[in-house]
Amino acid sequence: MDILDKFQGSLMGVAIGDTLGRPFEGKLRTEIYSIFTNFEDFIQNKKNLFKTYTDDTQLTLHTAEALIRGNGFNLNNFISEYVKWLDDPPIGAGYGCISSINKLRYGVPWEKAASNSGGNGTAMRIAPVGLFYYKDLKGLKSAAIKSSVLTHSHPAASAASIVIARAIAYLIDKDPKIRFSVDQFFDVIISSIASSQEEIWEEFIESLNKLKSNLHVSIEAGLIKFSQIGVKSPFFIEDYLGHAFVHPYAISTVICSIFLFLKKLTSFKDCIFELATAGGDSDTVGAIGGALAGAYFGLKNIPNDLIKLVKNYKKILKISEELYNTFNVRY
Repeated sequence: MDILDKFQGSLMGVAIGDTLGRPFEGKLRTEIYSIFTNFEDFIQNKKNLFKTYTDDTQLTLHTAEALIRGNGFNLNNFISEYVKWLDDPPIGAGYGCISSINKLRYGVPWEKAASNSGGNGTAMRIAPVGLFYYKDLKGLKSAAIKSSVLTHSHPAASAASIVIARAIAYLIDKDPKIRFSVDQFFDVIISSIASSQEEIWEEFIESLNKLKSNLHVSIEAGLIKFSQIGVKSPFFIEDYLGHAFVHPYAISTVICSIFLFLKKLTSFKDCIFELATAGGDSDTVGAIGGALAGAYFGLKNIPNDLIKLVKNYKKILKISEELYNTFNVRY
């Protein structure tokens, strides 16, 4: 297995999914699909819409840089890299990340800086942790939690980060020519957050089990079913009940991302097109699902035109290689 190919595929997958999903953020899936008849043609004809990725990719790259600098998780490196993001400047930043990192910039201790947000802002940037620690599962869980609570103190955010990091670690070793066991996949990601006293982690496990038993439903029906799974009042959006509109809550975003990934194991392109047009928080579904798809299919199975669509794609490939080299030396 070419592990470098998988590292590069996963981080490139984040950037592609984020880039393709950005123009559709905040739109219903039905509204998105009324815009075009063929998404691939639409991309080629409307390249000006896909000029950049968002904070999802920006923070993913800063997470990778922090791991490279520290040869793994180092609190000060993570804080300094996230503060650097404020000068990028941020593109389409969520409240949980921007408010917390602004406080970190002015010296507020991270325990007080973190917002009590259960949003998807930590799961969207976690791919480098899943890659770097894929042979060290204890380190993976620890780094996923520590990197998450820097900005989001809510247990849903930590659980979502662990699940996505563990899913990526599982997929690195899998050959896309040989279909992996979906039952084993769920056993692995569920066990990563099992045996916890956190009530929300138990709710997440229930949601994952519900997803596992509903993989047979159509993409449209599944997105309607899971778009706001776990979301409670006052955050539940009544207007989107019965619609495919993925909520930015960590658990609902992760459930929908995994659902779409598992429904489209035919090719990276098929998978990323479904992810980026999910509806609702489409760019983050694209980024999270893209991390999974890239780790599974690898860079060599990503179409070149999609790679070249991404802003600074050569920089992303370089950071991916540096992350792999750091991992290689350590492990």
